[in-house]
Amino acid sequence: MVSKEVFDIYWDPERLVASTDVKHISDLKAYYDSSAYISHQSEPKNVINILYTWAREFMLRNKFKLIKKYLPKHKRILDIGCGTGSFLDFMKKKGYEVLGVENNKIAKAACLKKDLKVLVSESDLDAQKFDLISLWHVLEHLERPEQNLSKYSEILHDDGTLVVAVPNFESHDRLYYQGDWAALDVPRHLWHFTPQGLKKLAQENGFECVEQHPLVLDIFYICFLSEKHRKKLFPLLRGVLKGIYFTLRSLFTKQHSSCVFIFKKQAP
Repeated sequence: MVSKEVFDIYWDPERLVASTDVKHISDLKAYYDSSAYISHQSEPKNVINILYTWAREFMLRNKFKLIKKYLPKHKRILDIGCGTGSFLDFMKKKGYEVLGVENNKIAKAACLKKDLKVLVSESDLDAQKFDLISLWHVLEHLERPEQNLSKYSEILHDDGTLVVAVPNFESHDRLYYQGDWAALDVPRHLWHFTPQGLKKLAQENGFECVEQHPLVLDIFYICFLSEKHRKKLFPLLRGVLKGIYFTLRSLFTKQHSSCVFIFKKQAP
């Protein structure tokens, strides 16, 4: 949508996931430096960004409601791909010990302004252990997610929790928009998960899914961007109306636009 380049996506029927065909993974950094990449913006710059910021604040409270029963006070949280640190900052104010991983310089600088400790790479974690590891729309960006999940199993305490949010490749909005679906976000999204595919991958790497919930506001932003990509008139209005329609359908099918999965570490 931003670079106007075209990338092929391939479906794997055994793994129940799709993958983006990217020739040179090392070249992806340039796609994250785009001014259109809202996840790395710390200050709202227009009406859409302001709405995004308001929605993010609402979702932070919603995320906390989902995970707080797995996190007694003073537990340690690791947020992979923490962006500008909104989730870490929120959890730090709730009394938790937090650590982030973020390799984007602009996003990391925003974290430092909030007095958050952030590492550049997971390899810098050493032998640290955590009670909860979160990846909010991050796993789909990782080159080898199975290796990452295996690593997370090692650095979680025995009763640890893994939280993963990803777009749903089987959602109603993906089937409707097809190649114009904004949540494909090629080439930044290397993987496109179905709920079954993600659970299968997690189970193969030491985790059991205990909860699955929709991220209820994601659908409206995705539909807005998808309508904009199709160059439709009034994309925001159309996105909101389409979002309501797909949300109502998902009440019966459970195929929401994006979901958060809560995994518990399996007993050895």
